[in-house]
Amino acid sequence: MVRLSAGDPVRDDLVTGKAVLVIGGEPVDFELTVPSGPVAVEDVLPVIHGLSSLFAGRAAALAEAQGKTISCRAGCGACCRQLVPVAAAEARAIANLVKAMPEPRQSHVRKRFDDAIEALSESDVLDRMSDPTERRLDLGVDYFRQGVACPFLEDEACSIHHDRPLSCREYLVTSAPEHCGTLESGAIEKAPLEGDPSLALLHADLRGGWMPLVLSLLFDGQAPPSARDRTAPAILADVFGRL
Repeated sequence: MVRLSAGDPVRDDLVTGKAVLVIGGEPVDFELTVPSGPVAVEDVLPVIHGLSSLFAGRAAALAEAQGKTISCRAGCGACCRQLVPVAAAEARAIANLVKAMPEPRQSHVRKRFDDAIEALSESDVLDRMSDPTERRLDLGVDYFRQGVACPFLEDEACSIHHDRPLSCREYLVTSAPEHCGTLESGAIEKAPLEGDPSLALLHADLRGGWMPLVLSLLFDGQAPPSARDRTAPAILADVFGRL
């Protein structure tokens, strides 16, 4: 039984339900505890984070059963210079995470976001990030070439590892770490997942697609408040149904 939860037991009226998801031909039982009333998609992210980590853990176990080793480790931050796509709910959650940071850490992190955007503005990458016709693969390669680190990268490790985006959780490689440092075509071997929680969230979010993580604070400042027109069980049913 996989138990996942979201919400504040003091603030929220919580409900608990059960679900079964077939993963790799195997039924997996879930017990989900979430707020009962209308919520924003980001309010149920802790459940979706757990779901994503479950798929990533299974992928790592399958790779190891095949004699491979996941080469991702703290201290290897090469992938933290890649374009990290996030759903709108993740962008808002990231912004809320930064708002909750104490000073002076919050100001330091905000400056890293500003510095990243300034560095990207020196090329055409920043403008291309808002072009819906831009191919993400091409944009991702050019983004990586700018050498802009994730604002949360500290000492070559993720400083928000517990709250990291789904695409980060699901990026596991079995190839040599140095290949990630050059983004060498064909040299990076990813551990395949049995489902795609990040894509399921993207479609269930209903806010028009993905954005780069570095634009999260800008999005939060410019976008209208998140809609609270669906219940947590309805949102999760949408996500689970897309896996």
